[in-house]
This record gives sequence, C-alpha cells and structure tokens, in this order.
Amino acid sequence: MWPFKNRSKLARPEEFPAVIDAITDKLRSNGFEAEAARLNRLVHEMAWTTSNELYGELRLALKQIRKKHRNLPADIAAEIGRLIKSIDQICRWR
Repeated sequence: MWPFKNRSKLARPEEFPAVIDAITDKLRSNGFEAEAARLNRLVHEMAWTTSNELYGELRLALKQIRKKHRNLPADIAAEIGRLIKSIDQICRWR
C-alpha cells in the first residue's frame, strides 16, 4: 500500500519501512522474489552506520531493479520512481 493520498507527496524517513514492505509485497506477488528479498534484507536484516548509507543502498537497489526489469508492472515502476525521488529529497542529493 502506497501511503500517499496525493501521489505528488514523497515518503518521509519514518514512512520508509512500511513503503518498502509494501513494494516488497507487490514485487513478490508479481514473481520478482529475488528483488523483494533484497529490499527486505536491506531494511530489516542489515545494520547501517548512517541513514544516508541505508538510503544510498536502497536507491542503488531500486535503480538496479528498474534497469534490470523493464517489464515491471506500471504501478510498481511508478512506485520505484517515487521512492527514488523521495530518497533524493531526504538526502538532498538532487
């Protein structure tokens, strides 16, 4: 479930675990098990020194999923795009 009523809003830091869980569930239900497992591992099974380190790894994983799987369902591809923009905004990278 994407927690945004208005799709122009971006995720805040405290929303990221739930947002990643939601996209992980969607990836799994569409047959992208390895990609879902990778995102789950990044958020729930690894320890990070800084939040920027976590966001950097999430951003990289999301970009790789998008690049590797050009056949993603449109709703998942759009959510991945919004997550990347959210990370960029949170970390002020762009």
